[in-house]
Amino acid sequence: MSSKLSDFISEKNIVMDLHAKTRDEAIHQLALILQQNGSVSDADDFYHDVLHRESLTTTGIGNNIAIPHGKSTSVIQSTMLFAKNSEPLAWHSLDGSEVNIIFLMAVSPESKGDAHLRMLAKLSGKLMDDDFVKAIKSAQTSEEILKILKS
Repeated sequence: MSSKLSDFISEKNIVMDLHAKTRDEAIHQLALILQQNGSVSDADDFYHDVLHRESLTTTGIGNNIAIPHGKSTSVIQSTMLFAKNSEPLAWHSLDGSEVNIIFLMAVSPESKGDAHLRMLAKLSGKLMDDDFVKAIKSAQTSEEILKILKS
């Protein structure tokens, strides 16, 4: 089954102008967006599940990118959200870099099989591609991001 990143994300889950001051604030603001979009029933509950996951090991993978995620009973439908923060945030990244590109994954415990693993594997593969990373970093609109994720 050949899935694209765009299978896991919709335009309503692309945020080009996040203005968080901290990692936790960014995750909370994005959880609220997922709740508004109907992907999450309880933003605070999901937020705490993501922070718990963050406490186990950082999701700051380096190169100014983080992939926070959480399995949560508050997730109605497994999905991914892309956000670009206005300023770099401290994230305890593996390479010490600050983060301004965030891929937040919301995973339902009931999600059939390994949907979140496929999502993570697909994203991780793309993030090893320098051209892909350069493209998402320079994109200015949600339409551009969606086009890049579809490629």
